[in-house]
Amino acid sequence: ASSPLPSGKKFEKRVVGFPEAISALIGGAKIRREEWNDASEFGLLKDQYLMIHRNGKFHAWIISEGDMMALDWIII
Repeated sequence: ASSPLPSGKKFEKRVVGFPEAISALIGGAKIRREEWNDASEFGLLKDQYLMIHRNGKFHAWIISEGDMMALDWIII
């Protein structure tokens, strides 16, 4: 599986809390958590829905309390 991270580009990994990650997502960014083992897994807004890309497919994403409390969000 391929990573959603830009290929061939140097980027600065910023680890943030949920509010900042959701703000970035609303602004068009993709987000993921450091604890997620699969580097190709990420969340985004798609067709006005909160979606998660997992195992090569998009799924409706229901945010858990653990996700909301997490401080390991990465803005892609």
